[in-house]
Amino acid sequence: MFDAKEIDFTQIEADPADGLDDGTGLGRGFAVGGGVAAAVVEAISHLDPGREVPIEYGDGLRECRKMLQMARAGKRNGYLLEGMACPGGCVAGAGTIQPVKQSAASVEQFKKQAADQSCTTSPYLHRLADVEE
Repeated sequence: MFDAKEIDFTQIEADPADGLDDGTGLGRGFAVGGGVAAAVVEAISHLDPGREVPIEYGDGLRECRKMLQMARAGKRNGYLLEGMACPGGCVAGAGTIQPVKQSAASVEQFKKQAADQSCTTSPYLHRLADVEE
């Protein structure tokens, strides 16, 4: 759609007031398979450094279903389960027009450009207190 309308995102400047460029590196990685789990594990390591978090990841609907069946059978108790319907994550979604590896590499580059990598060092961490009240 964007190509058909000749929209070039490299020519669009972000409004600094919207905060869209302020996301942490791990938050930016949610769109790639395993990205959500990586962020959760990293945050837990800051809050409880000795805690190990076993992870199971489902890549595509078939693997997600298998993962959930194993969990239902009690074989993944205590696991952090992450499933992505699209193999490779959202970067491989239905609207993808470039190879998944290229999209994942672009996300990785975007992650590295973040001022903060961890959600525990995010300048927006104080907003969580507002949610808890």
